[in-house]
Amino acid sequence: MSTTTAGRARSRAAVAAYVPVLVAVVCLVVSVWLDLTNTDAERTAADIGFAFPVALPGLVLAASATWVLLERPGDAVGRVLGAVAVVWSVDGALSGWLAHGYAHGSAGTDPAFWFVARFGAVLLSGLVAVLLLYPTGRLLAGRWRAMSVGVLLASFALPVMLVLAPDDVVFTTPVPGVSTELVGLPVPDPVAEAVLRVGQVLTLGSIVVAVALLRVRYRRGSGRERTQLRWLLWAGIMCVLLVLAGATLSVSGGLTTVLLDVAVITLAASVAVGLLRPGLGDVDALVAWTLTTAVVAAIVVGIDLAVLAAGTALLGDRLDQRDVTLVVLVLAVVVYGPLRGWLGGLVHRLLLGRRNDRYGAVSALAARLETIGTVDEQLPALASAVADTFKVRHVRVEVLTPDGGLLSASHGTPPAEVQEIDIAYQDERVGRLVLPVQGYRSMLSRRDQGLLVDLVRQAAVAIRARLLATELQASRERLVLGREDDRRRIRRDLHDGLGPVLGGVALRLQAAGNAIDTDPARARELVALARTEVSDALDDVRRLVHDLRPPALDDLGLEAAVRQQADRVRSEVDVHVEAEGATGLPAAVEVAAYRIVSEALANVVRHAGASHVDVRLEGDAGGLTVTVADDGRGIGPDVTAGVGLLSLRERAEELGGRCEVVCPDSGGTTVRAVLPYGAAAGDAVPPTDPPTTASSLRRTETVRSTR
Repeated sequence: MSTTTAGRARSRAAVAAYVPVLVAVVCLVVSVWLDLTNTDAERTAADIGFAFPVALPGLVLAASATWVLLERPGDAVGRVLGAVAVVWSVDGALSGWLAHGYAHGSAGTDPAFWFVARFGAVLLSGLVAVLLLYPTGRLLAGRWRAMSVGVLLASFALPVMLVLAPDDVVFTTPVPGVSTELVGLPVPDPVAEAVLRVGQVLTLGSIVVAVALLRVRYRRGSGRERTQLRWLLWAGIMCVLLVLAGATLSVSGGLTTVLLDVAVITLAASVAVGLLRPGLGDVDALVAWTLTTAVVAAIVVGIDLAVLAAGTALLGDRLDQRDVTLVVLVLAVVVYGPLRGWLGGLVHRLLLGRRNDRYGAVSALAARLETIGTVDEQLPALASAVADTFKVRHVRVEVLTPDGGLLSASHGTPPAEVQEIDIAYQDERVGRLVLPVQGYRSMLSRRDQGLLVDLVRQAAVAIRARLLATELQASRERLVLGREDDRRRIRRDLHDGLGPVLGGVALRLQAAGNAIDTDPARARELVALARTEVSDALDDVRRLVHDLRPPALDDLGLEAAVRQQADRVRSEVDVHVEAEGATGLPAAVEVAAYRIVSEALANVVRHAGASHVDVRLEGDAGGLTVTVADDGRGIGPDVTAGVGLLSLRERAEELGGRCEVVCPDSGGTTVRAVLPYGAAAGDAVPPTDPPTTASSLRRTETVRSTR
């Protein structure tokens, strides 16, 4: 299609989009003119009310249809809305003409009456079409398509029968002088009446089935479609509440028309907003608020009536009407006013939990967590708090442990479909919440989401602190055990190795001294043996000293010692070393950096299969950053962290630092350790991993290796 042709098509579509509004405006103006022209007597004689309230919803429907068709040209829902708007508007204008024509015998009264009394039922078919097509503009696919077509056809049963049935069947009391029997069925009246009843059942049943098919569309729809359908849900709830309000209060006449207008206007606006701007407002909060307000209002009205009836029954005989009214008002203000507020809060809590009490929910959870010692007890408390606060039937909490494991706790029975919400602490994902998807209680408004974030943040701080405290205790235990193991090893080496050697040297020297005069040759032999044993003892001492602190650090400095380590593995892999600001460091930082580089290089040689390694030391006023990056095969997602990787982390955490091992998307493995000292070491916080990409996060969480 050429650009010119496409432009013309868009122009025609834009012009067609304005047709419903133009028709609705003309009909509304005609309705107003007829209302001003007709007298009350004429309206009473024709049993017709004011035409303006009937035509007004047609204008709102038309405006919604025009908005939809302008933004979505050719949309099926927009076209159906436009057709419904035109029929509704014409129906309103013709209802005003009926009063005028019936009183003055004007031409066109019979067709107008036929349109209002018979053809107007096609609006029910339009409602069914909107329900079946919303929000995609297409019927449900698959096996539901045939059912949808059948429902749509069934919705026209009543309009068709109303068009064909004789006046005696349609009207219990025919209007004198008016005939609407333009086309009649050639069947007896009892048969026509039976067919008309069948048409009523089919059309009204089609509305029920269309609503049921919306449930199917909701379950199969995407996130955006579900939001759009919730706008329609809210409109449906409003329509039902308005109908119930009219039936309960036994309203009639003008008030019934007003309630109907509000229902139709709500439906038209919701359909348009749902189609074009589903994110315009918080529809979930609107649905929850509407349901809660309706329940509270119903209870409040019931108790109001009961209080009024009781007051009248108790005091009506003794007091005049003025006194009774005064007493009832005083009771309502002094007693029932606070009671009603308390009752409204109670019903809201029963229906939706403590969502409105943000401070109370957070403080209650904090108080519960303070009295609970272990994470295994804190997780069920968090799950229970979320379930109680939001009145949902299922909550599952999952928390990642520092070693990559997973702790979880559940509350309630898991539903078939759930939604997942991440739990973060200091920009680090530490777990997730799992909540139901179905049910209006599971609809989380932005305010609800804010409360959920507060609850989760409160729990995340407590759980993370408990995990870190547990990890710290375990780390301290490992340090103590390691220190005692080192002491035991040094004691054993000194006692079993150096001690006997030095004792033997002393004995040999003593023997050499005794033999120096009588057997000089023997004395020289003993001295030579003592010299050899002393050399071996010196080697043992050097080994012990090296285990305590590598001598290369004192002899060469950190940078040169690291380069020496790199030279030792150059036959296996190419190593490039860079250092900046790596001088004048505390002894503990030098040892930790040296050990981390040595262990990382050993891991590369053993496991990585790399051809090149970059080692970088960067020091500043706050600490030293050690980075060892290789271009090897990386760490598989199914590999468990071994002793080597754990030792890297422990060496960094001993100084209040942190060490991370990640596998970038570009390949290889990167070991990065931050070793604070000075003021930075004193202000160091518990180690946390910085944000990473989703892929690297998954890979670091499930590190499995024998390193």
